[in-house]
Amino acid sequence: MNTIRILIVASMTTLASSGMAMLSSPAVAQWTGPSDTKQAMQPPYAKTTVSAIKAKPVDDQKVTLEGTIVRKTGDERYQFKDETGEISVEIDDKHFPREPVGAATRIRIEGEVDTHLMKDPDIDAERVTVLK
Repeated sequence: MNTIRILIVASMTTLASSGMAMLSSPAVAQWTGPSDTKQAMQPPYAKTTVSAIKAKPVDDQKVTLEGTIVRKTGDERYQFKDETGEISVEIDDKHFPREPVGAATRIRIEGEVDTHLMKDPDIDAERVTVLK
């Protein structure tokens, strides 16, 4: 009887450990194509322009911009330009593309507008993609 109890406890411990390991593993891929099941969607990042953001900045508004980085202005700070103007962007190193990005490289920035009392709005980038 003790042998059976030991086997049951050992099995339960193994299952619990395996379950915890699965829960703590990071996701390595995410399906972005069509699906027959409902999935939790991230809030949309509406495509807009620099001039539209500057004309009517809304704090924490999720936006998508396409253009180029003109120059680096500080640690994780860049000046971004599209066909309508320029805006300051904060891109954390973890969000910066792994491939080389120069002044002629077209990129897409998805992020949030940050408004400030005493300075122009800027963008906090959450995702940066090199456009091909």
